[in-house]
Amino acid sequence: MTAPVFFKSAFEASVLLLFFVCLAHSYYTHGWKRTVREFVAGFFLTACCESTGVLSGAYVYPGFHAYVFATPVANPASWIAMVYVIIEVTNRLVYGEKSFQIFGGSLLKTVCLLAIVDATLALAVDVVMDPLATIYNWWVWVPCLPDVTTIGPGVVDPYNFDGRAFMVTPPNALADFFGRFFPGGMRYPTRVLGIPLINFLAWFAFTFVFTSEFRYVESKHGWGELKKTVVLWGLVLVDVPVLAFVLIVVLLEIVWVNPPKVISERS
Repeated sequence: MTAPVFFKSAFEASVLLLFFVCLAHSYYTHGWKRTVREFVAGFFLTACCESTGVLSGAYVYPGFHAYVFATPVANPASWIAMVYVIIEVTNRLVYGEKSFQIFGGSLLKTVCLLAIVDATLALAVDVVMDPLATIYNWWVWVPCLPDVTTIGPGVVDPYNFDGRAFMVTPPNALADFFGRFFPGGMRYPTRVLGIPLINFLAWFAFTFVFTSEFRYVESKHGWGELKKTVVLWGLVLVDVPVLAFVLIVVLLEIVWVNPPKVISERS
């Protein structure tokens, strides 16, 4: 096994290990009902939205061993594990064992404050992790080139993986749909550290939305476990199309980062 293959496999195994460690910690600390509610919701949200990004042609995750939809299992597993750790840390740093005493006990203001802290910490992690992961081809972004709207053959340099899965954007209706917004234009022209700016905005938005919803549900001490689960999972079902299409892909990528008038001038 070559060094690049080893480190890619080690990354996949380590984040899955982190997921199970966090799962066990949550089970022993909060019980199985809250654990299932939080981890299933976060895993499902991330897997669906990441798969939408892959199918739209934004990026690919080549050469991993286990996939869910079009995304490696390691990706949503690592995201929900990271969010769990951040929530546990911010809970203790901000208000310790007290219950929403910030802002005179205002639930809404406190939930928003903690969610902003959560999202900022998640963004700080991604600013470090994403450029390094991209350098080593753990995931590959669509290149910023004229007329390139998806990842096609020859774009991915397979130096640390083989051709098992997702070397290119799979042919699908989502890729065809989003490709129409970039005729002759360049996708993701605004990049930070080689990564599309939209990625960092998305990380902040995803974490803020999920943790604010989770914190709100868990703050309702008068609700039963079943009601908390139904409400949180219902919110996540709404979040998937809103975050994947409206917030992340349509509004920010097309209208703000790459406005239609610029595309028409280039075409």
